[in-house]
Amino acid sequence: MAAFPQRRVSKTAGWARRLSAFSLVLLVTVGVGHRYGLVETFGFLWTLVLVAVLALAGLFLAVGGFSQLWRNGDKAGKASLAATVLSLIVLAPYAVAGWLYLTLPALTDVSTDLDEPPAFVIAPRLRTAQMNVIGPVTAEAAALQMRTYPDVAGRRLDASVERVLAALAPVVAARGWRVHGPMPTSAGGRTEISIEMEAPSLLLRFPADAVLRLTDEEETTFVDMRMASRYGPHDLGSNARRINGFMAALAAELERQSLEIIDIPPSDGNENTVD
Repeated sequence: MAAFPQRRVSKTAGWARRLSAFSLVLLVTVGVGHRYGLVETFGFLWTLVLVAVLALAGLFLAVGGFSQLWRNGDKAGKASLAATVLSLIVLAPYAVAGWLYLTLPALTDVSTDLDEPPAFVIAPRLRTAQMNVIGPVTAEAAALQMRTYPDVAGRRLDASVERVLAALAPVVAARGWRVHGPMPTSAGGRTEISIEMEAPSLLLRFPADAVLRLTDEEETTFVDMRMASRYGPHDLGSNARRINGFMAALAAELERQSLEIIDIPPSDGNENTVD
């Protein structure tokens, strides 16, 4: 009986799978490390570049593996398919980020008040040469923000400054933000209160700085907010989304606390009745 020739195993497909798998492992590892403060942000960003290069290389070699399978019948199908799937998983966040980069304006500093933005006092002193410089909001940046994020605006809350501050504390804590200095509990006779915070993102803890300005209007309080990214030329819309999310959470927490104040405890059935 004639012996069938043994199919060759594609080295290209094998390397494709290795590179793609390594890129996924590296992405998860460095992401977890950055979230828990084990990886510095500047190094994390450069590692993300390396991850993308590895995933693209794995995808390119996977195409070569499929080509060898089609042309020569080499054993390459499973390894090339695995490499393709792994690379696409890794590259999916990059694709989303690229789409946001191209469709949204290159802003890193967003404010609810563009005429008189809340002022950063502490944050500029804490930034290093590798970080973005906090400066005035330019007319061009203000126009871009108005066109793209018209819903980013201050909120007038039907509550005193003291009640707003009481609602503010759990909202800040839930996001894992850190207030520079002690959280004020009252206006102390002032008509305006500014609160600066280190405001990392929720998942990967990308650092940003935020400042809240509470204006006492006696029976109401007007809240303005400004958020500035520390790294990169583009915030990918993050600052606007986070400001709107924070404002909504603050209003919801204030309403929740108001309901607790007016809540009437249930009757225990022992009240004296009057005929």
